[in-house]
Amino acid sequence: MTELLNGIPLLTGWAAPTAWALTVLVVTLLGWTRTRHLGAAGRAAVLGGGPVVGLASWVAVDVVWRPVADGLGWFVWLWVGIVALVVLQAVVVPRRSRAGRRRRRLDGALGSLAAVAAVLVAALLAVNAHFGAYPTLGAALGLTVEPGTLADLPQSAPESASSRPPGPLLASWTPPADLPATGQVVEQAIPASDPRFAPRPALVYLPPAYLTADRPLLPVLVLLAGQPGEPRDWFTAGNAQASLDAWAQRHHGLAPVVVVPDPLGSNTANPVCSDAHLGNVATYLQRDVPAWIEQNLQVDTDRSRWAIGGLSNGGTCALQVITRDPQAYHSALVLSGELHPTLGTPEETIAVAFGGDADAYADNDPLTLLGRRLYSGTAVLFSAGVDDETYLPAVQQLEAAAKAAGMTTELRTYPGGHMWSEWATAFADQLDWLGVRLGLTS
Repeated sequence: MTELLNGIPLLTGWAAPTAWALTVLVVTLLGWTRTRHLGAAGRAAVLGGGPVVGLASWVAVDVVWRPVADGLGWFVWLWVGIVALVVLQAVVVPRRSRAGRRRRRLDGALGSLAAVAAVLVAALLAVNAHFGAYPTLGAALGLTVEPGTLADLPQSAPESASSRPPGPLLASWTPPADLPATGQVVEQAIPASDPRFAPRPALVYLPPAYLTADRPLLPVLVLLAGQPGEPRDWFTAGNAQASLDAWAQRHHGLAPVVVVPDPLGSNTANPVCSDAHLGNVATYLQRDVPAWIEQNLQVDTDRSRWAIGGLSNGGTCALQVITRDPQAYHSALVLSGELHPTLGTPEETIAVAFGGDADAYADNDPLTLLGRRLYSGTAVLFSAGVDDETYLPAVQQLEAAAKAAGMTTELRTYPGGHMWSEWATAFADQLDWLGVRLGLTS
């Protein structure tokens, strides 16, 4: 069943047209069988109710609550309004004679449930296609990753870091005959030293070479998801394991050990990747996570062969980390990062996250930090979608500032906008760059 669900595509060309066609059909049928039999006031209430619900939801979530700094976007609220319209059409039934009322009630209830279910499926298909999120039904259901635990893996004593031959690891590594075909994902809690911050469990990708009895000392990549988001997103929507496995297959089982911690605490939290109002998240990523990696994984501890990366809010966070502490990680991937860490506006961010301390905000703002000092030996690969009207200009400005600050930089663009399909493509493409930076290849 899992294989079947993983084989049902959701991002092919049929998804969005099917969603709209199904919605038009449901609205038309309900309009003909239900809404047209209402009085003028009833029809106005039903037809106007959907847009009102969509607008009210937008105000409540994106304007008042604002769990996501940039908002969920008009497309989400459009579909909230459409779903609300169908619900109103389905539940508002015109009064009729008593004859056959019980049968009509049953038929009406079943029809209402079917209509609402159909438009909910249509909404999910359309929103998923709009954001280029889950490529298959299996990915949407979380079936593309079934993490194990570190305790399930064989233990071994790797060579010391000092005994690693000079040059790219690929040149000196001889894969064993029993090299696994794929890597393995495990789930692991990585606690924070600050009790105010409670991260969700991390996911760790261990490449085929790590799963051998005489594992080499592999480099490390720390990856961060966006907000809203969770570590699992990189493996469901981002297709990270398939991309890493494919790269490893081309390089005799070698790939970075990839650790995906949680820099948020929940889908709706935004600690702005700082030691701020929701806990010491900067300390978590720059101290706690690296310490856990070195204590629990057999990896190369040379930080020049460590990288951090992320997308959107996570891309901003990756750049914050490497500008605050360039010794923690020497390379970074910044996919569609924001120009500044933000809760909406600089004023709101300073007031809420930093208690009104503008200097603390500046100390966590990459653009400010890049203007203060030089960063020799640090490399950052920036990227964004060509249709991303908000984040592409931000990434371009950040790349220019990083280059002026002495970083080795590169800027790449990919088809698409601010969406997972673009990030999945970008990550797979950027593994070659990472391989060189992390000492795996030349």
